[in-house]
Amino acid sequence: MKNTLIAIAALTLITACTGSTVTSVGKNGGNVYALPIAVVDRMLVDAMSAEIPSGELARGSTNYPSYSGEVMWGAVDTDTITAVAKPAVGRKLDGTEVDGYVFEVSRYGTAPATGSPTAKRIHSKLQADAELTGTGAAFVRFK
Repeated sequence: MKNTLIAIAALTLITACTGSTVTSVGKNGGNVYALPIAVVDRMLVDAMSAEIPSGELARGSTNYPSYSGEVMWGAVDTDTITAVAKPAVGRKLDGTEVDGYVFEVSRYGTAPATGSPTAKRIHSKLQADAELTGTGAAFVRFK
């Protein structure tokens, strides 16, 4: 009986933390945005700050722009939201390739009811802002 309870508790802990990612590209293509790194960095801060107070944002440890912050549900459940701009190559309509970025927003933790919608809103803002720049090119590959 004791071993069964330990196994159930372990299984609950393992499955309690979940994660998901919202991305600009997938098997059906997507867009790469040919923007300067400073603009991309500012877009990430703006999108994240719309959902998470900017004083609580932390710069990521990747070689490309990224930020993370936490959202809570209730008193103990939290999700870490991370927004990144991954370097990629896109192809313009005339066939020329351009360097740019693809946006991804992920969440990981125990508050999917809060984290998942927050990640989707952040990604939607990034996509909308990127589309306004008119720099989108068809995704070719990650760098």
